[in-house]
Amino acid sequence: MPKQVDHAARRAEIAHAALRLCAQDGLAGVSIGRVAQEAGVSKGLVQHYFAAKADLLRASAHLLRQEIERHVRAALRDADSPADTLRCTLLAIVELGARAPVLLLAGHAFLARTVADPDVRGLYRAGGDAVHREIAALVAATASEPGVDAGAEAHVLLGLARGLADGVLVGELGVAEAAAVLDHQLGRISLRTDV
Repeated sequence: MPKQVDHAARRAEIAHAALRLCAQDGLAGVSIGRVAQEAGVSKGLVQHYFAAKADLLRASAHLLRQEIERHVRAALRDADSPADTLRCTLLAIVELGARAPVLLLAGHAFLARTVADPDVRGLYRAGGDAVHREIAALVAATASEPGVDAGAEAHVLLGLARGLADGVLVGELGVAEAAAVLDHQLGRISLRTDV
């Protein structure tokens, strides 16, 4: 009986290899041959699943988004209020610098790609817009001061979390220090913790 192959798992394995190379060398360092070597498979197998490098990069960008969302969802398991969910979501982004540096570095590589590739730009924007809407809704649900611009605060908080993730990645500060900065900013917008 022929061996059953899980094609989705094989595609994901190859896309993970491409993400590792993106993180290590940027998108320019990704080639079919290097991905095959990193994944421990033949070039022909990579080309069986991905006709061209652009197809492989798009699949890797999708995988990157899924992996970041998985990290955030895992961080939210114990959140018990909108304020806690807001803090845990932002802290999960910050912690990418320590817990998932490959995802953070690959994300930076793909950010540059968004200028030239409308498909990757659409994926990047869709993910960014979705997380912005979620953060803005949590800010609106927890802000104790009237007139807080939830959309603007969501942009500030996301920008801060992304910058802190980079700081953690390069060792400018630890996760605990970054969390203290994040808490300072959350306190600035006077979040209610009773919701």
